[in-house]
Amino acid sequence: MRALADQYDFGNLSPIEFEALVADLMGEELGITFETFSEGADGGVDARHSTADGDIILQAKHYKESTWSDLKTAAKSERQNITELKPKVYHFVTSQKLTRTRKTDLKQCLDHPSVLIKNIRGRTELNALLKKHSAVERRNIKLWLSSTAVLQRLLNNDIAVFTEATLDGIGRVLKVFVENPSLPKAASILNKRHSLIVSGPPGVGKTTLAQVLAAEYCDEGWDLVAITSIEEGHRAFDGEKKQVFIFDDFLGTTKLDRTTLSRDDSKIASFMAMVSRRDNKRFILTARKYILQAARASSEALDGRGVDLSEMVLDLKVYTREIKARILYNHLYHSDLKEEAVNALLESSKIPSIVDHKHYMPRIVEWMTDHIRFEDADPSKYPEDFLQALDNPDKIWEKPFRQHISEEARIVLYCIYFSKRDGYIERGVSIAALKPFFLRAIEAFDISIDGSLRQTLFEDALRELKSSFVLFDAGKVEFINPSVQDFLARQLDDDGLLSKLAASTPTLVHALSLWNATTTLFERGSSQSRSVAKALLLNIQSGNADGRIALEDLGEALGDMLLDADSSEFRDHLRGGGLQEMIWINDVELPSIIDDLMFGKFSDFPHAQAYGRLLRMRLFTFLSDREYVLEIEEIGILADNLNSYREELPECIQEQFEVAADESVNSLDVTSIPSGSDPESTVGDWLEQMDRIEGYLGRSISSSKRDELDSFMGQIQWQHEMEMERRREESWGLRRSESVRNDLPSPVVPSSSNGRRGEGFSDRQLGNMFSSLRK
Repeated sequence: MRALADQYDFGNLSPIEFEALVADLMGEELGITFETFSEGADGGVDARHSTADGDIILQAKHYKESTWSDLKTAAKSERQNITELKPKVYHFVTSQKLTRTRKTDLKQCLDHPSVLIKNIRGRTELNALLKKHSAVERRNIKLWLSSTAVLQRLLNNDIAVFTEATLDGIGRVLKVFVENPSLPKAASILNKRHSLIVSGPPGVGKTTLAQVLAAEYCDEGWDLVAITSIEEGHRAFDGEKKQVFIFDDFLGTTKLDRTTLSRDDSKIASFMAMVSRRDNKRFILTARKYILQAARASSEALDGRGVDLSEMVLDLKVYTREIKARILYNHLYHSDLKEEAVNALLESSKIPSIVDHKHYMPRIVEWMTDHIRFEDADPSKYPEDFLQALDNPDKIWEKPFRQHISEEARIVLYCIYFSKRDGYIERGVSIAALKPFFLRAIEAFDISIDGSLRQTLFEDALRELKSSFVLFDAGKVEFINPSVQDFLARQLDDDGLLSKLAASTPTLVHALSLWNATTTLFERGSSQSRSVAKALLLNIQSGNADGRIALEDLGEALGDMLLDADSSEFRDHLRGGGLQEMIWINDVELPSIIDDLMFGKFSDFPHAQAYGRLLRMRLFTFLSDREYVLEIEEIGILADNLNSYREELPECIQEQFEVAADESVNSLDVTSIPSGSDPESTVGDWLEQMDRIEGYLGRSISSSKRDELDSFMGQIQWQHEMEMERRREESWGLRRSESVRNDLPSPVVPSSSNGRRGEGFSDRQLGNMFSSLRK
């Protein structure tokens, strides 16, 4: 951790966190261990060390935006407590800056023989002690993690890992974070395995945990690399740099995209394996638990032991009653809610009901403490609103969606929803690409707009949504929070709504996204499914949906739409070459398409057999009439697809595949790896593709080439082991050197870990904690 102690103003700490820091720091300075007490009305004691000669008492004062006058008043209020306690030594510590004159004034306010000016400390003295006791600084992660210096380094790094990439946005995430058992556990897995998958239900804090871990590494000089695909990770991979890769919602945000998973699951596992062999690489992934479970059921690559050992499930069990209370406390303390609303909550006796609520989630707490959402709300109803949001989490968005924004703004949100693909996507949707979808949709919804207003209608609707539902960045718009997308997904069980949007889809990609949502909501062949299918096919046939898309992406969905809609007009459109210029064919994906046409669910379509034979001839031509050697990756994908072919493959295609596979494998040459590529990753991928090919063929292929590549990987592994051994020796030497230079006593265990907190956290302790928020 870098030296920051001369920069702290302690404004990022709540009073609770400040008290814990001061007890830890003063214990280290005095060589004693302080006993701490529950927060709130403390009878003049925040921490105490008892001796035979009397007690040493510590009092810490830290309030949000407090003045010198406030501090003097607080000190005077402690006078009676000191008189009754009769301590041997009394330490008074504040986060405010203190001059000699002010220290004298505070001594007079406290008015007791145990109070000495040298034991009254302010901000300057605290920073000096932190420089002296760096171990305390390291232990108190909240102290330095949200400091200005760390935030600035994050801003200068790849801050796409943070939802709101601004100084205030990042600062708020880190300020409200509450240390809990998930952090050291996650850090341990990441340090040991080099990869970490944080899984759990929506809203439990997966992304926040990933952000905190990333911020810690950034402070140690690591580069942050936020990625949305494994390909991006490979492109950014630099063997010499210390890098942390962050892949948020790596399996999708609402449901599993099995097509994308089948292409990329082995790449993800391979990237994790590559990172595991590098001391200067870390890989953090997040996923909703139910999506990860579905992915493991479908993917051998993601169901391996290495992936399993890298997973940490984050659920509400990790949050004790005290931790949940602290999360709420921090959000209230650092919020800009009206003072009347906070006081109404404190006086309502509803805090235990909130903390113990069966639907308690950090995300709900976050949104119920967002002052922007309550600017025009009645402060006296805030406690009731909070509990209603927990009783029915959809109400967080229900009222604003139904009553606070226009129909045009709601249509924009739907258009954004279907402009996102549920797989590996870039963050945000292009505003320029969104506008045509919106303009078509308002016509489908029969919204009458005056011609003079039409030009600004889209921009006006976006302005309505800014900061409440969406964020803008670099020409893109993104949902302000994943819960918005979750809410919208639950509003789509209306085939009338979907049919209108289907008639408005501007591209084939939008059409596919909408059809995928339809099949999730409604049974195939139902009246709702048929209605949406007809609208989509008519829109495509009319030429309103443009763009290009791969046959393997659209083919099955198009076939399902035809089965549901039973549209002879669209079949005629296809036979006439209506989509010929819009669909491109990836030849290595042909086997699965041919299989569906000739032997699968589309085999009864008119001309399906003929089209299947035509595509089979194309596959033969692709393998036989080549003027170049096929890439090993292409052969590997083709092998996987041929493996699932239901009928015996024509002998001529089988022969050509074996010839192409032999040529591809024998062409592999480690000396031809481009200088910008990572040799270990490249050769590892080659060996993986060879495994796939051999799995299909049922025999080995070019054993001499495999021996050559295995030998190359062995050399790389040996080099890594030598480098790791060298670093361990250097690290051991540094630790021994520091031990000789700094003959310091063993670190004092932080007073917040004295075992008295966290278990059996009573309503009285809960009330004491929140009492410091009262104005």
